[in-house]
Amino acid sequence: MSDLNLQFARNCAEFCVEFFQKLAAGGIKENIIFSPFSVQSCVALAFAGAHGDTAKEIATVLKFTSNSAPEVAKTFQYVLENYKNSELLKIANKICVQQGKVIKPEYANLVKTHFQAETEKLDFNENEAAAASINDWVEQKTAGKITELVSADCFDSMTRMVLLNALHFKGQWAKKFDQNQTIKDDFWTSSEESVQLEYMTQKSKFGYGYFDNLNCTALEMPYENSDLSMFVLLPGERDG
Repeated sequence: MSDLNLQFARNCAEFCVEFFQKLAAGGIKENIIFSPFSVQSCVALAFAGAHGDTAKEIATVLKFTSNSAPEVAKTFQYVLENYKNSELLKIANKICVQQGKVIKPEYANLVKTHFQAETEKLDFNENEAAAASINDWVEQKTAGKITELVSADCFDSMTRMVLLNALHFKGQWAKKFDQNQTIKDDFWTSSEESVQLEYMTQKSKFGYGYFDNLNCTALEMPYENSDLSMFVLLPGERDG
């Protein structure tokens, strides 16, 4: 991995933490599930055609490694090429543009080459048909897991472009859990409230560490036949 791609990975992790903190602000007690890479991928498609202050602001907020669209595009290309034939992780990008509007050839070439992005022209005035087309694509790319990403009222006569990213992952643990070793224990939802949940348990060797800046411990759980892992972060405080 080049220095640029390594920095890209570190910046993605930093963006993930900051984005989660924004989503969790205000004491939300519901579970939060999101894909920071999907967010970055969609905005990166816009960044590829941005200039000046707009490009600088996008690069700053999303922790991109550069203000240069071609350089950033190459870092995304590295990830996409690396997992292009993966059986565990499927990533797809798409740009839908209003019929009658023209995408500049240099932009279309950049997103196709570096982001492997499909392009399709839709009539967003026919919002039911546009929503159906997008949902069909998302359902196909997520193996039927997401069937209704958008609704017709997402689009109107002012809609000109929709940027899409679909991500599907299904893997097996490299070190599998024994169902017979499942236990019940407290899970703290706040500093004073807890619920009883079932916990998977096992004894084995895993990557483990402590992050001072986040006040949490981290556990790395690798997936079988892959360089991908799940990282579980445990706050140092119950309401952390």
